[in-house]
Amino acid sequence: MPSSRDPGQGSAGVDAPEAAALAPVTFLPGAREAQAEREAAEAAESVANHEADARRAENVTMHALTRRGQSRAEVAELLRRREIDPIVAEAELDRLESVGLIDDRALAAELVDRLRTRKRLGDSALRSELMRRKLDRSAIDEALAQSADAEEGDDLVLELARDRARRLGGLDRSTAERRLVDFLARKGHSGSAVREAARRALDDRDDELAGDASGSSRLATVHRVEFR
Repeated sequence: MPSSRDPGQGSAGVDAPEAAALAPVTFLPGAREAQAEREAAEAAESVANHEADARRAENVTMHALTRRGQSRAEVAELLRRREIDPIVAEAELDRLESVGLIDDRALAAELVDRLRTRKRLGDSALRSELMRRKLDRSAIDEALAQSADAEEGDDLVLELARDRARRLGGLDRSTAERRLVDFLARKGHSGSAVREAARRALDDRDDELAGDASGSSRLATVHRVEFR
């Protein structure tokens, strides 16, 4: 049976010459201009949002840094919590480092010096504190390596032990030594220097207590003589 479709027709039933003569698809008048305007508006909005995020990031970091020194990781975490765009946050972190407002090595050195002097912490406690502050590990290692030498460290432990021993006056020697060693360990000190410092501090404490007892005894004798 002959086909009902004319051999000259295309698959859509349109003659090939007729299909070729169809006009190309064109946009409605003004469509291209409208699309370009939309793209320009979106680009402008994106730039505006980026600039607003950048200003907000700077406000957040400046407020935080006026209160205390911050590590790069601490500032990064703060910006993340404030939902600052990650690209903007990274740029702000780089800016702060470039002008010296965040410097992990300088901050690590400052904290080691301050905590060793004020709280008389040992290396392990210092390391824990610096890690809590999210400082770069290499900055921590460098700061600890450059801190007080071994002799100054022994003097620091002894001074700390003497201060603590004065508060243990009512305890027997064995109990006082155990508590003193535990206290020094919690402060991050370890090794033979700890037990030596505890022994010397308790020797000093016992000498002070013996001196006080002797003085009280002499005073009581004088009072009895004067009473008679």
